[in-house]
Amino acid sequence: MVEWLLSQHDEVVVAIGSADRALTFENPFTPGERVEMFLRHFGRNCRLVYCTVPDTGSSASLWGAYLRHWCPRHHAIYSNNPWVAAALSYWGVKVRGHPQFGSYSATTVRLLMARGDERWRELVPSAVAAYIEEIHGVERMRALYATEGSGLSDSRGTLL
Repeated sequence: MVEWLLSQHDEVVVAIGSADRALTFENPFTPGERVEMFLRHFGRNCRLVYCTVPDTGSSASLWGAYLRHWCPRHHAIYSNNPWVAAALSYWGVKVRGHPQFGSYSATTVRLLMARGDERWRELVPSAVAAYIEEIHGVERMRALYATEGSGLSDSRGTLL
């Protein structure tokens, strides 16, 4: 998606969400590690700007304020997430949809890592896979899944 956005715009701001949550099954990597994954894949591309945004504690009406506070000025938001669109419409921000680029699922990647299934590597860029190995991310996922994984389900309600 970032590559598509770069083909549409001169500069792209990448907002890393849930910046205050890390080292959990749903957010196993720190905000700095997540930014590093982008840097490893895209290089130090001067057309990409990164910001980290903490969760609002489920308050959708604060999301627009958080983006304005934590990120540089931006002119368009791209997301296919209905919650994001609803939260930002409160602030008068128009959210644009983007093309689907396959059926990627972060939950699937995390689950494959936690179960020791090497197919997770096929779902992330090779530079990101190498970085995850470098920081022992698979071992981290296995440990997090062992403590938190029981009863987790994916977006379709399938128990993981």
